[in-house]
Amino acid sequence: MSQRSVVHDTFVIERRYDVVLERVYAAWADPAAKARWFGGPGGEYALDFRIGGRELHRGSAPDGTVYTYDARYEDIVPDERIVFTYYMLMAEIRISVSVATVEFDHDGGGAHLVYTEQGAFLDGHDDPRQREEGTRQLLDALAQHLGAR
Repeated sequence: MSQRSVVHDTFVIERRYDVVLERVYAAWADPAAKARWFGGPGGEYALDFRIGGRELHRGSAPDGTVYTYDARYEDIVPDERIVFTYYMLMAEIRISVSVATVEFDHDGGGAHLVYTEQGAFLDGHDDPRQREEGTRQLLDALAQHLGAR
C-alpha cells in the first residue's frame, strides 16, 4: 500500500498596483492579456472567463516533466472578486487541489489586490511554501505586464 498524506495550508498575498483597478481586473479576465503574464512561454493555454468556465495551462519544466494547471471559475463579480478552484498535476499525478480568491479594491489612483489560497497539498508532491512563492512570482509578472510596481 502506498503512503498517502495531505498538508492543508492557507496563504494571503496583498499587492498594490499603480494602475487603475479596471486594468488589473482586465489582466485576469482577458484571455490574451492573462496568457502574457500567466501562461508562460510555450505549452498549452486556454481561458474561458465566466462562471463555470475553465482555465488550462500545460507546460514542461526544464527537466521535461509536464505540469498541468486546471481551474474552474466559481464566482465572478467584475472589478471586485474572482473565486476559482483548481488542481495541479505533475505528469498524471494530482499534486494539489485549491480554492483561490482574488479581491480588487480602489487604492487612491491605483489598485489593491488580495489573493487568498486554501490548498490541499497531496502525498508530498507539492509544498505550500513553494506554491506561495510561485504565486508571488506570478503577481510580480502581473506587475511587469501592467507596467506597474
